[in-house]
Formats: sequence, C-alpha cells, structure tokens
Amino acid sequence: MKFFRTLFIIPFVITPFLGFSQIADTVDYSTTKKIIDNLSDDNAVEYAPSISADGKTMIFESNKGGSFKLYESKFVNGEWAAPAPIENVNNYGDSTDLIGGPSISFDGNTLFFFASLGYGNSADIYFSTRDRSGWSVPQSIDAPINTDGYEAFPSISADGKYLYFVRQNMEGPQDRDLRRQGNFCSSIYQSERKKDGTWGEPEKLPYPINQDCEKAPRIMADGKTLIFSSNRPGGLGDFDMYQSTLTPLGDWSTPVPLTFANSIQSDQLPTIAAQGDLMYFVYNNQDIYSVIIPPKLRQFVNNIIQGNITDADTGQGIAAKIIVRDALTSNIISEINNNPEDGAYTVVLAAGKYYNFEVVKEGYSSYINSYDLRNVRDYQETNVDIQLFQNVFLDVEVSDSELFEGMEADIQVKRDRAPSFYKTVKTLMPNGNIQIALPIGSYYEFYVSAPNFKSEIFNMDLSGLVLYRNFEKEIPLIPEKKEVMINVSDLVNNSRVKSKIILRNKDRDERIEVDGNSMVSLRVGDRYEIEATSDQGYAFNSTTLDVGKGGGALDLKLLKLELNAKLELKDILFESNSTVLSEVSFIELERVIQLMKENPTLKVEVAAFTDDVGSDAYNKQLSDKRADSVAKFLIDNNIDQNRFVTNGYGESMAKVPNDSDENRAINRRVELRVLGI
Repeated sequence: MKFFRTLFIIPFVITPFLGFSQIADTVDYSTTKKIIDNLSDDNAVEYAPSISADGKTMIFESNKGGSFKLYESKFVNGEWAAPAPIENVNNYGDSTDLIGGPSISFDGNTLFFFASLGYGNSADIYFSTRDRSGWSVPQSIDAPINTDGYEAFPSISADGKYLYFVRQNMEGPQDRDLRRQGNFCSSIYQSERKKDGTWGEPEKLPYPINQDCEKAPRIMADGKTLIFSSNRPGGLGDFDMYQSTLTPLGDWSTPVPLTFANSIQSDQLPTIAAQGDLMYFVYNNQDIYSVIIPPKLRQFVNNIIQGNITDADTGQGIAAKIIVRDALTSNIISEINNNPEDGAYTVVLAAGKYYNFEVVKEGYSSYINSYDLRNVRDYQETNVDIQLFQNVFLDVEVSDSELFEGMEADIQVKRDRAPSFYKTVKTLMPNGNIQIALPIGSYYEFYVSAPNFKSEIFNMDLSGLVLYRNFEKEIPLIPEKKEVMINVSDLVNNSRVKSKIILRNKDRDERIEVDGNSMVSLRVGDRYEIEATSDQGYAFNSTTLDVGKGGGALDLKLLKLELNAKLELKDILFESNSTVLSEVSFIELERVIQLMKENPTLKVEVAAFTDDVGSDAYNKQLSDKRADSVAKFLIDNNIDQNRFVTNGYGESMAKVPNDSDENRAINRRVELRVLGI
C-alpha cells in the first residue's frame, strides 16, 4: 500500500466568537435546497456523494452504465464539471458488480469504497490511491474490517487514524435473501489504525448512535462530528440525516435530526467540505442536492493549508511527515504523511489556536512555519508549496588574517567522525573561496590548511534540523612567523649604525618598517627585500632574505660616505649587448635618488664595468653608454647633473676572474664613487 497524502484537523476548541448557539437565525434554510444539475442524469441514479476538504473534487456512484460504478467531478469556474468514470476502480470487478459508497479522504488522495463482487455476495471495503495517472487499481482493506458479511459505506477521518463504516446487524444464512432484497439493517462501526499501518478490530459505536438501521456515516473534518443516515423512529419518513458530536468525556451526544434538509422522502448520505457552510446529500434516492447549513449546526471555522512538497533540485514530489504542534505548549497535535507521488498535502486547521507547522523527511532539510488563528473568523485557503533539499551549500572563504587577502588553501572534510576524509577541495583565487555541497543528515569536520600558515578546524552539524540551504564561513589563517634579528653596522669598524629598515615582501602585499638592530617577525616561506638606510652619513644597503622556519639574524653593513668610498649598486641590469636599463634596475636606482636627496652636497662618479666578452674597445664604449643610461635616470629624477660624472671602464678592473658565467655577471656592475661630500 502506498502512503497517501493525509489531511488532518486540529481538535475543536470552542471560543466565544466560534459558537453559533446564541446567533439569532430566522432564515428557512430548507428553501436553499437545490439539485446539482451537472451531476444529475434523468435516466440514472446519483448516489453517495463524497467531497474533498477544499470542496473541489466530488466522487459519487451512479448506475448510468447499467450497474452502480464510481464517477468523479471537479468544481471549476463556479460549477461542477461533467463527471467522468473512474476506470481503474470500475473495471476492477465484473461489469455487473456493484461498486459504491465512495469516501474521498479530505486531502483528495485516497478513495475508500465498497464493492459487491458477484450478485448476492457480501460487500467488502476497498481503497485506491491517487497517482500521476489518476486512481490506482483497488486493494482490499482486508481483515479485521472485512469479513464474510456485509461491510460498506466507509468514511476516513481527517487525520487518517479512524475508519467508520457500516456492518450488517444480523448474521446467519437467512439474511442472504434479505441482503439480496436490500431489506436488512446495519450498524456503524469504527476501526483505529495502528502505528504499523494496519487496522485494529472494529468496535460498534454505542447508543445513541446505533439504534435501529443506520447507514452511511460521515466523519467531519474535526474528527468529532459524525453525520449519518437512519430510519429510526421519530423521523420524517424513510431515511433521515442526523448529527452527533463526541464530547470531551469521549461519549457521543444524542443525534440531532438535520431538519433543514430532512423531508418525508429519503434523505441520506451527506457530505460536507471543510468550509462547512454547504452540505451535499441524496434526495429521494435519486439525485444529489445541496443545501446551506444553518450556522448553529455548522462546524467550527476551518483554515486550509495546502500545496506540494517537492525536491528542490528535481522538482519531483517526495514523501514527508507533517508535524503540527501547539505553539504555546509545544505539544504535538498531529503527525501525518503527504502523497509521495506529487508531494501534495492538505492540512485543515481549526480557528482559535496558534500552531507550529513542521515538515520533516530523513535525508532532507526541514520546513517550519507558524499559523496564528486565534483571532481568525473566516474560512481561508492558503497555498504553500514547500521545497526540501538533500544537501546544503557551504561557501568557505579563506583569507590571510593580517593582510585580508584571499588565499589558496586545502580544505579536508570528515563525515560523521570517520577516520578518513570524505572529500578534499582547494580554494580558488583571487578571493580564496570555494563552495562545498554537503548531504544533510551528517556531522562534518573541516580542516583548513595552507603552507606556512597555522591550520584551522571548524565543524557543521547537519544531522538535526536544517532549515536553510546556503551557509557562509570565513576562515582567517594566521601565518607562521620567524623572529629575525637585523643587525646594521659600519662596513669598516663594525660599530652599530642608527638606521631605518624597510622590508618588502616579494610574495604578497606586505611592507614593514623597523629600526635597525632590532627583532622583526617575518613570514616563513616568504622572500623579503630588505633595505637599510641611515641619516648618519651612510649609504644605503639592500639584500633579499628567504625566511626559513628557524630563528636567525641578518647582518647589513653600511658604507660611510667618505671621499673615494665605493658603493656597488645591486641589480643594475642591461639587456645583452644593450644600454637600456631593465625594469628591475629601477628599484636600486630609486635608492640612489633618495640617497642623493638626503645628502645634497654629495657628488659621485657613476662607474660602469663589463665582462671580457668582446673587444676592449667595444667593452669600453659599451660601459660608457651604460654609465650614461644611469646618469640619464638621475637627471630625469631631478638630480643636478653637476653632482655626478660618468665613466666607463670596460673590462678593466675586474673584481673576479672572467672564467665562468657567474663571475662574468659579478664583473658586469655599476658603482658609485664618492667625489665629494
């Protein structure tokens, strides 16, 4: 058996504005009784109507095809459409078999009915569920509801928990002939559905419900109001309709005749939608009529919440559980299932209370809403389509905790504390973010790491209630650092020099300024360009440092600006056989500019040297031009040309033998010689 979409109703609580007993009512509602033209056929009998909670689907039996079968009609644009036969049900038995007494569940997804398969055979109760193609092939409800006797006219409660039906009063061989003639009496029974989905042993409803011949019980949306037909003494004639309510003590009240609809003819088989203001019934055993219900006999005010519960990614219906709680006490009022085919559900809430509404499904997200109906006076229908999802999306952004820059990092994920990793992903640059899809229903641990940074761990629990799909997590990683002592001293006498140190990280946007002869924290694994300057009459010095994991010290020697002192410029590079400065040369030349500005009386010689590749004359000419390129840079940066001279020395004055590429690179250099200060 497929689980079907179930509608439930919150138990009726009488409130001052919901009671109708004090309402003055002088209207003769019997005058509102009228035949439903589109459902009535002059050449056939329409019998046993049953209506869904929203009042938009009606199923009834008719003998328009020769024997009684089931037909379905939809309420469209203010009227009932032409009824269509329910083929899967009607074709279940022989063409002459009686199929009747339909009872559609309040949500319109399950159809109960009885069938007498074969002339003279006992009747049994069957059910069919709504699927994508219509109604499924019927299934017998089986024992203990069905017996060898007569069970018919089923009615399912709104929460799907109770089934009401009639069973023959007398048992014995002599009753077979009576049944063939339709001359036997029946009583109303009730069976409760167990937690495992099976039905319990039916119990006969006590007096005053069962008195003589009762027929066609209909349990209303509140689960406490029972309408049925009876030919008990005191009626107007033949079968009349009666209404009884279940008291707080669990007893049924004395049935009240529905005089606004009863007549001297047979009036029976009533059905009422959740709106509760209109009743459909069968008049004179022939046609379906409607009549307005007097306010004093109406149900309490209902509100309908309905829609479809679907998978957010596939759009397909999914089976879920709907839990309704009292919002003020958190007590569970009802737990029901929807239709797994298309996810359709209908919930009827009684006005006068405050509800929490929750939808749950294992492996899926949950849905929570609340409905405050404490001051609601009117019937309302609200459509709420609910999308549940099987995984959430976690957007992780990993950044440098100090520089606030996105960074590339590894994220390893463990699921439900398993020893191995569930998945490993890497963040993307330039923002250092990644989106991770995580199935719902598990506990996750995340290990975030990057070379030369301290790792971070965080967790995410998706094993419980999950309401939202998108989550964000920012992870600032702290860099590992090494303490480095930077010593600055005089090149000649090794005495400490008061100085300023500028450190530029060549791997990221980081600049540090400290005093010389002090400790500084540097990032492990990064390369720094370090520049030392002094306003104590010294030239600058620069170097690069690759920071390892251990501690250490860096010694920088500064040249005193004295007559004939020589300062070798680093990284003054030219293209091969070219006099054009490469871009990397500009960093060191900027330091020269700064030195000249800080020492306005300084005059220097710009001396250029080459290796021994080429002739002496060529190298002399090449070195002259390279010295002139440096001089031009100084002039372009507002250094008076009277403060320097240029000389090219070619391959002479080599610092090391020109016997290797490395040595030749050392000999290709530019120096500053102090001419005056």
